[in-house]
Amino acid sequence: MTVGGWTLFVVVAVCIFGSAMMIAIYNDAKIVGFITAFVISAVLIIGLFALMHWYFNSTASGKRAFKTQESNFGDGVERIVRVYDMEGDLIESYDGKFDITYDDDRVLFDDEKGKRHIIYYPTGTVLIDEK
Repeated sequence: MTVGGWTLFVVVAVCIFGSAMMIAIYNDAKIVGFITAFVISAVLIIGLFALMHWYFNSTASGKRAFKTQESNFGDGVERIVRVYDMEGDLIESYDGKFDITYDDDRVLFDDEKGKRHIIYYPTGTVLIDEK
């Protein structure tokens, strides 16, 4: 799970557990009431964890979120960027660990040496592969 996912899980789990205990206190519950509130909140929290685990491991958006976090914390991802001209000839190749941003007409990244590369691709093709 991502850091944001863990934060959300802890906040919701504390809210579930706190709400269950407050309901038990409000209703002047005896020990059985507190045990019941604890068991119900534990089941809900385990269900929440299972749902979030499924989301981050079984959905494309969850996997992308995890990959984005991995890239942010790890200072990029190992990639190979190849730039081709209109005829398909290789112009340049960049190999290293970096993050890439792009928009309608360019690809931007900083290499491991701190040099910024801006590649305008309407006049050619840019292939970006993860190692």
